[in-house]
Amino acid sequence: MKETSSQPRSGPTRRILSFVSTVLLALAYVSPSIADDRTGLEYLIFRLEALPDDSPAPANLQNKLLALKEISGSAAPTGQGHSLVGEFGALGSAKERLNQSPRYLVILHAQAQRTAAGRFAPVRFRIKKGKTESDIQVYFQLRGADTRLLSASIVYDPTDSQSIPQSEAASDQRQSSWVIRDTRKINAGEVNYIDHPRFGMLVVATHPD
Repeated sequence: MKETSSQPRSGPTRRILSFVSTVLLALAYVSPSIADDRTGLEYLIFRLEALPDDSPAPANLQNKLLALKEISGSAAPTGQGHSLVGEFGALGSAKERLNQSPRYLVILHAQAQRTAAGRFAPVRFRIKKGKTESDIQVYFQLRGADTRLLSASIVYDPTDSQSIPQSEAASDQRQSSWVIRDTRKINAGEVNYIDHPRFGMLVVATHPD
């Protein structure tokens, strides 16, 4: 009786284990990943056109140094893989709405592609409008097929007088940088808004057609 009762158990057990193994192998091949070598990032940086008098102070020096350290500490070639976006792109409609509003000013609309090493290179943009000039440094890191974490460090130095309150105009301009440091989960095609008291950024992960 013991021999006949043990065989029915082992048969279904082996079949179940075989089925589970097959499913796990199949999932390993079809599980979606946005953190592959084809993934690009499109981003749009904007700020308030007219800042209120009680705007929060700029980011402190420590945050600025941390963001600069992340940017300069990347092993990727600096400046490669970032390019400006024209009227279209995944964020084209958002850019159009922002441009139509008298409250906001689009500063930068660009896209970043991965380097041969699979990283997003840090980049520095010098933005000139008339006699004013601003400086933006951008660093992205997208890691993990499972976690899908996007880390962003943005250092924005608005040197135009309109963006700097009178109380700060006499201080060192280099102390007036505005910094975004953010890490979040993202999905391909999903527009993410990263907020700051004085400026903001929209970013979306894209795949090539």
